[in-house]
Amino acid sequence: MEEELLYKYFKGTASEEEEKLILNWVDASPENRKAFQKERMLYDIALFTDEKQINRRDKKNRILPMLKWSARVAAVLIVAVSCGFLFKNYQYEKSAHRQTITVPAGQRAQITLADGTKVWLNSKSTLTYASNFGRQERNVDLGGEAYFEVAKNKKIPFFVNTEINRVKVVGTHFNVCAYKGSNEFETTLIEGIVDIYPVGSDQVITRLTKDEFFGSYNGKYKKTTLPSYDYLRWKEGLYCFDDAPLNSLLNKLEKYYNVNISVRNLKILNYRCTGKFKEQDGIEHILKVIQKDHKFTYRINEEKDSFFPSNHNLSAYNIKILVYT
Repeated sequence: MEEELLYKYFKGTASEEEEKLILNWVDASPENRKAFQKERMLYDIALFTDEKQINRRDKKNRILPMLKWSARVAAVLIVAVSCGFLFKNYQYEKSAHRQTITVPAGQRAQITLADGTKVWLNSKSTLTYASNFGRQERNVDLGGEAYFEVAKNKKIPFFVNTEINRVKVVGTHFNVCAYKGSNEFETTLIEGIVDIYPVGSDQVITRLTKDEFFGSYNGKYKKTTLPSYDYLRWKEGLYCFDDAPLNSLLNKLEKYYNVNISVRNLKILNYRCTGKFKEQDGIEHILKVIQKDHKFTYRINEEKDSFFPSNHNLSAYNIKILVYT
């Protein structure tokens, strides 16, 4: 397969016929698939180099432990930097002409879809869509949390499908949090209008307008006005909690920092917490701040990750945090 044609596919500028040609070639043999993955890796490295040079010219730029993707038809990994280490820890899958982006625990990602829609993906999230996304339909499957800035197209509505509910929009800005297996679904609307449906039904549960929030928790619905946008600042690396139960906070810290947290006394899970924390603060700093309002102790069991044995940052360890009263 010609390198120039493959790079057109990676950039998202290949025609429909060229896409079919490439996908059929990839499916033809394991050798072709390996060649495709090799070229993709070289392309990603080139993108990272370009991005790195741009970042050096930006005085305000900080090295963040997050992934940045720029994607059209194919999702392209640009950069993942955490505490001085370059990560290329991502998964690229193609099955039945579908693209899947998987964001590992402790990282975030930003992508641009073929129609111009921008998507921010939170830790431990997956986004799946067809390779011909935007031509006849705009459907994505989400498992996790994502913030969408949807490109306007009245002829082709945009759908976000989750395990519990389905969100329909035309052009708007909104957030969806629906991790698989959680039995919870949350949508926050910043701009425009969205309709929410249960999976497998065309009966609308509710319609959201600007600054409205909808949540579904084990079949119980909650709809309210969003008091502030702090809830959505996770995409900036700022974690905000307003009178949140400790249980909810700890669950999010597990995702954000890729750790396991065990609680010995379940009574403390009902503690309420309010605060704002920067991603760079680290989980130990956050726990110490919470300790000022609530009496508990914790112990960190560290098991070195063999992949980064010399790194002493928390993200380089498998950590189990035991929380006591």
